[in-house]
Amino acid sequence: MSKLVRKLIVLYVDRDNDVGERLGVPTPIIGRGNVLKVATEYILRYPDDSDANAMFGAVQLYDTLISTFGAENVEIAVVTGTSSEDVTADMKILNEVDKVLQVFDADGFIVVSDGPSDEVVVPLIQSRRPVVSVRRIVVKQTRGFEEFAVLAKYYIGKLFSEPKYRRYALGVPGALLLIYGTFYSIWPYIPIIIRTMIIASITILLGAVFMLYGFNLHNSLLRFIRMYETTFFISALSVFFAIVYLLSTYYILHQAIPIWGELNIFDLMGLVIGAILTVNVIEVYIKYKVKPFGRVAADALLTMFLLFVAGDLAGYMLGKVGTYVLLFNLTIYTVVGLITLIVLSILRNKYGKVKSRGKPGPKGSGLR
Repeated sequence: MSKLVRKLIVLYVDRDNDVGERLGVPTPIIGRGNVLKVATEYILRYPDDSDANAMFGAVQLYDTLISTFGAENVEIAVVTGTSSEDVTADMKILNEVDKVLQVFDADGFIVVSDGPSDEVVVPLIQSRRPVVSVRRIVVKQTRGFEEFAVLAKYYIGKLFSEPKYRRYALGVPGALLLIYGTFYSIWPYIPIIIRTMIIASITILLGAVFMLYGFNLHNSLLRFIRMYETTFFISALSVFFAIVYLLSTYYILHQAIPIWGELNIFDLMGLVIGAILTVNVIEVYIKYKVKPFGRVAADALLTMFLLFVAGDLAGYMLGKVGTYVLLFNLTIYTVVGLITLIVLSILRNKYGKVKSRGKPGPKGSGLR
């Protein structure tokens, strides 16, 4: 034990406030006698609830500590939140912790709980005093089939009776069944192209969601959306219409988009990416008062490559485009690209150092 921690509080946390609401007792509850009285009354009324066992566990821990540190250096208390288990519960717990510290000014806490849902407030408690230990009281059960059946009946009943669990046990499956029943009833009357688009859209959406959460990319995506709302909206809209165009061309006209020639797949990609990057340049300039010459250069070079070079390069690899045609297009692209870079470099040196007014630019966006 650190020398800095001389006085401790054994703190039992009941975030959903079962103790306060079921017994009607005010909280916080401070002192061994008061906690033991409440724990005894609670277990007599609700012998199958883990809160009572956790309070008795806190009392046992308190008795162990006073034999080591002395009764004057250890206190025990119970703090509770609210049944909503949201921000209001956390603020109530923090307020009760402050009241406990006014009665017994300890150097640290030993937090006792009966599950992980109560332990989420540990960082909140640490804002007041260090948490030197966390003790979870787990109620042991025999493994017989009869005991398992009793526990299963209890938790299934709790799953369907309490609103905070009922929304997941009944609400989400009910919504899924409603959607399934609606589509099942009208599915035979939907054209094949629409069916294909629906299945493809659901598959792509679920795949994207699983991939983002699986590789922990969703936070980066949320930051990007908050920084560039318009760019994200145009990106999603452009990709959606591009997919609709590809599917409708294949299933209605029975034609595949070629990879070279007139209106090939690279032309479509160039138009989509060009639109997205152009919107991003405009949004950065309007929102952050930054002249993004680097982004303009990337937009111009990438769009020109996809529109004027990529298709011919694919055609050359397939033997459809001659060497001289490809070299001519590459030369034109190189010359136009160099001219673009030179012009943007001149503009950047002349106008790129204007003081920013308004919102600060996005972190890491050094392209001006």
